[in-house]
Amino acid sequence: MMNCPICGGREVGKINVDQYYCWNCFVEYDCQNRIYQVDEDGSLVALGNGT
Repeated sequence: MMNCPICGGREVGKINVDQYYCWNCFVEYDCQNRIYQVDEDGSLVALGNGT
């Protein structure tokens, strides 16, 4: 399991094969550390491109 790239926390859930959700930051991210905010309608808004 991956730590959150924003807060470093381990309270994450696996959403898909390479996608995770941080319960501390309320964001989704993938294995390339691309970070997404979940919009009100459920769509994903890119917040970062990763490193």
